[in-house]
Amino acid sequence: MDWEEIKTLRAVVQHKTVRGAGDALGVHHTTVGRRIESLEASLGTNLFNRTPEGLLLTAAGERLFAVAQTFDEALIDAERSIAGLDDELSGPLTVTMPEPLLTSLFMPELPAFVEQNPSVELRFDTSLSIRDVARREADFAVRLDNNPPETLVGKRLYAYTETAYATPEYLSRSPKTHRWLGWGQSTQGAPEWVQSSEFPNCPVWGVFPTIPAQQAAAREGLGLAILPCLFGDADPRLQRAGKKPPVKSRDIWLLTHNDLRRTARVQAFMSFAEDILRRNKQALLGET
Repeated sequence: MDWEEIKTLRAVVQHKTVRGAGDALGVHHTTVGRRIESLEASLGTNLFNRTPEGLLLTAAGERLFAVAQTFDEALIDAERSIAGLDDELSGPLTVTMPEPLLTSLFMPELPAFVEQNPSVELRFDTSLSIRDVARREADFAVRLDNNPPETLVGKRLYAYTETAYATPEYLSRSPKTHRWLGWGQSTQGAPEWVQSSEFPNCPVWGVFPTIPAQQAAAREGLGLAILPCLFGDADPRLQRAGKKPPVKSRDIWLLTHNDLRRTARVQAFMSFAEDILRRNKQALLGET
């Protein structure tokens, strides 16, 4: 059996269609179809049932998929362990963190890190989905999380704070006209975060899924937004909307996998990240 065919099998199981698997693998969907046909031919059995819901594994397919998963985990473990032996300040380093942290705090400091570590190639991932460091989707994570995965090691720094913001003009209007800017999938009812706020009777309006989008919408007078104090306090067009002090949100963690924690480039970036976050602690706590 060809390993590319096994990887294709795993992609089809995950995405349920040859087109989705092709997009994930970066190949044309006809290539996916040919690989699956070749794999089935080499085994002399059907691995998938073609259904209206997509491609579903047969009993034989389930057996092969279980073995493929085990083999894939072993390869990832080996790759991670070998990478952890690297004691040179060189090579690629994939860092995952929220985009607002990268652009506001880290980006101005990156030239200094690059100058000190010119052979380290930084690769940032700021997607909304959480990257799996254990599976080498990233080497290092700055994660905002109260319950990080137990498979990772690192440091808990402190919890950042957040509160409600709006423009002075918006707050001068009648409270009856105020509304929250939504960030979830639904604007129906009163979410817990609204009920626990100083404006529990304000309706939720719209969906603005990221912190920059919420901040920009509030800046244009579209409503109230809950923002980290780091960003709300620094915006000259916004002011705190309530009288209560900011509340603690999620903890800030610096995380990597145990196999990678002694890697020189991981240690270098962890020290760099910790220095930045500790120097900006007051701003992140809303105390400036």
